[in-house]
This record gives sequence, C-alpha cells and structure tokens, in this order.
Amino acid sequence: MSIIPKNDFVHSTCPNRVRPTMLRDVKTEALLVFCRTALERYFAKVDEANYKATVGSNADTDYVYNTLRNLLESLQDSVVNVDYFIDVVQLANSNPLINKIAKSEEALINYYDAMAKVTQVHYQDKPAYLPEFLVICVLENWIGGGEHSTHLYPFLNTIDFLELMSKFEENREYFKNGNECTVKEIHQLSDKITQNLQEYKYKLNKKRVSKTRTRSRR
Repeated sequence: MSIIPKNDFVHSTCPNRVRPTMLRDVKTEALLVFCRTALERYFAKVDEANYKATVGSNADTDYVYNTLRNLLESLQDSVVNVDYFIDVVQLANSNPLINKIAKSEEALINYYDAMAKVTQVHYQDKPAYLPEFLVICVLENWIGGGEHSTHLYPFLNTIDFLELMSKFEENREYFKNGNECTVKEIHQLSDKITQNLQEYKYKLNKKRVSKTRTRSRR
C-alpha cells in the first residue's frame, strides 16, 4: 500500500488516504468510496432535518447508528468520496497536474461507476430507502466471506456487520414500504452491486477518464 502525499487537493477530502497498489484491492477501495458517499449524504440529511432514525429498541438504535457514524469517520480519514472524483474529472482538461491525478485514479473511478450504475437503475423511478442498511449489506457481502482482504482498512475488522444486519432483520415489518419488504429488496440490490463490482473488468481507456459527469452520483 501507499499513503498519498498530502497536498491541498487530496488532503481536503481525505487527510490520511490509504491507496492500494493492486487492482483487486482497488475494488475494495471503490466499495468503501461508495459506502462513504452514501453515509455522508444520509447523515447530512438526517442532521439537517434533526431526524432520529430508529431500529427497534433505543439500545439497538444507538448501537447501529453510533457504529455507522464511527465507520463514516474512519472512511473519511482513509478513502475519498465521489465529489473528489467529480472535481478531478472536471479540472483534468484545464490543469496538467490534475490530469495526471485523474489518470492515476481511472481504475478506481471506473469501479465506482460500475456500482453507481446498478444503484441508479434500481432507483430510477423511486426514491432510495434505507441507504445505511445498503451500506451494511454491501460491506458484509464483500468482506464477510473472507474473499476480499481488509488488511489496508483494519477498522473494518472491529465491526460486526452481521449483528448490524440483524437489527434490521428483526424489524422487517417496521421497514415495509407499502406491501414491499424493503429489507429483502436491499439485500437483493446489495447482491447486484457487489456481483457487478466483482465481475467488472477494468480496461485502460486512453481517450476518456471516466463516465462520471455530475454531482448527482449516488
């Protein structure tokens, strides 16, 4: 692994970024970028609305959301978010230094895009629901089986994602959206996201940096 040298452009987004050197680990980084972005946007909305999310008992609620806020802090310290990608892409053509950074980030951005597309298609005609549970599910899918290493991000080993999932499972009825079981739906979506990332093959495209265009990425 390598720690990116601190400069204003990267440091403002992620003070102690850990950057993998192997493509298989870059996929894990992309997944964490996806999770950081989702949690940032979720908690920003929750805090702005002064809303208190609940999962079962007060003890369960505190356990779930305190764990997720701590996870977000760790992610903000070690991985970038999608806004960083957007800034890099938008500035690449006018700044040679940023263009060099953009090329070095191409695999990571493409892996992120592979997940974002799945999410966008799924929610193209309906609002996103329980993004915090989606984060829990994709992380459990990706690292729970031990197939993907967490050695670059040891803070992940301190979190029991199965236990977090169980709090939502035990309250399936509460999270129903009409006649739809939202918990089941998010499990299915998380499977699609991680499978698409697993199967995605990165190919260097010398003509384009990324398909990321606007700040509407989710």
